[in-house]
Amino acid sequence: MQAGGLRWRLQRMGRGPTRLLLLHGTGSSLQSWGPCVPGLAEHFSLLIPDLPGHGGTQGFADGQASLPRMAQALGELLAALDWQPTLVAGHSAGAAVMVQLCLKQAVEPRGLLAVNGALQPLPGLMGVFASPLARLASRSAWLPGWVARHAAQPRALGHLIASTGSKIEAAGVEHYRELLRQPAHVRGVLEMLAGWRLDELQARLPELRVPLWLASGLSDRTVAPVQSLELARRLPGASFHPLPGLGHLAHEEAPGQVNALLLALCDETRDHANPTPTGQT
Repeated sequence: MQAGGLRWRLQRMGRGPTRLLLLHGTGSSLQSWGPCVPGLAEHFSLLIPDLPGHGGTQGFADGQASLPRMAQALGELLAALDWQPTLVAGHSAGAAVMVQLCLKQAVEPRGLLAVNGALQPLPGLMGVFASPLARLASRSAWLPGWVARHAAQPRALGHLIASTGSKIEAAGVEHYRELLRQPAHVRGVLEMLAGWRLDELQARLPELRVPLWLASGLSDRTVAPVQSLELARRLPGASFHPLPGLGHLAHEEAPGQVNALLLALCDETRDHANPTPTGQT
């Protein structure tokens, strides 16, 4: 559908009374939630979009895919659908989009689940150089096509998935192979990385007044589990939920465990009412 100046691909299914919005991470698509969907559709009404520039959703015409802009576009999609989520789950960078939506009051859910949430800036030199390098790459006329030709090769793709600390089934591997074959998707990923700034989000995290469950695969090699543990210790209303033996793609490896967390979050927040954040009326 069209919303916020973009053509979106999205999936809607399930007939449960509770509305659940599922957000994928950088480089992925709505299909990453596929293993979770059968179990969730029994209990929730699901909305699963491709984020801007990913999968089947258009990227921004000017290539500026910052976190605030991505969250604003998603908020416009929800407004066009007249669809307010009761719960939101976000994987990796999708968790940052989820929190940004809440801080900007585009959504007012009663609970949030971050699965290996990327809610803090990258550490060290990687954090200094990642965005400028991605910016240069995204402006290249030929690089996205080159990546699409080479990154989907079996050996390269195998190394890429192994680097997450996860072991996923053949269907999941094929999902990422198909995505990496698409230059438009690769360009959208580079544009997202180029515009990604989390300093402001990190500074505002204490303003969050929605229960935030931080689920972390203890074998995650992409987002260190200690980041989620530290956030849970310092944020009001946050809690840490370890997932032993799972990597960054925990929701694809063990959908039953992630679904159980969402059902538990639904039960625990059933009577939750969001207090007004400090300084707002």
